[in-house]
Amino acid sequence: MRSETRISQNLKKHLKDIDLYFEKMIESDFSHKGIHEYRESIRRFRAILFFYEPFIKGADYVALERISKKHFDATSLIRELDVFEEGYGHVMNTEVISKMHKIKAPLKEKLRADAVKMKEVDFSTFEIHIKQHMESKDYGEFEQIRQAELFEVFVERSAFNQENVEKSIHAKRMLAKKIRYVHCLLMPEREDLKNLNDLLDAFQIVAKALHDVCVNLRFIGHYELDDQILLDELVKDHAAYLKEADDLFESVREAVEGYLAF
Repeated sequence: MRSETRISQNLKKHLKDIDLYFEKMIESDFSHKGIHEYRESIRRFRAILFFYEPFIKGADYVALERISKKHFDATSLIRELDVFEEGYGHVMNTEVISKMHKIKAPLKEKLRADAVKMKEVDFSTFEIHIKQHMESKDYGEFEQIRQAELFEVFVERSAFNQENVEKSIHAKRMLAKKIRYVHCLLMPEREDLKNLNDLLDAFQIVAKALHDVCVNLRFIGHYELDDQILLDELVKDHAAYLKEADDLFESVREAVEGYLAF
């Protein structure tokens, strides 16, 4: 199969998936699960788009990157608040839970209204043009070179920014997630990546927990949530997850460096 055909087919499949999960999200009346699955469909597409960037004409890449990010961001705040309540609702006092519901209610109404406009975008109809000078390139060679480039970026991000842990862990987690999606979707038969994939999965679990805690701590201040027990639990988890995430990131970095050494 020609490189440009393979790339176009992979991208178009995931563009269709975005439309599919958008409809499912609407059918679920913007449920927690419906929003999550829609966001993951966008993440999968954006991971492949990011990987294939050197092949894609600039205008197409910019347009798809921008509109997919815009749709993703439309669900971000309500998703973060849902995750907060899902993860720590058992610790929250009744006043905080009531306040959270009051905060989320208008956000869900806004998302319902925004979805009318979002529905006008049909991702499956986007035309993606491959750069002419890339059409004759060997796909296997490109895949190997591009994977090495992503590995090098991962290695460069070798330390947490203690001044802004939320921003730092988010950047690391998103890059790890992109690499993991690329491996899962484009290189599923690569047995030599199994150990690295296991480490990436372990890191992402803890990185997500740490990032969620960072967001939750910010929400406590922003929304003036008066709950000392909840605050104490978040502070305790932040310290634990930060240490574990730091250790796991180092393990992933060492494994990635091992691949780059060959």
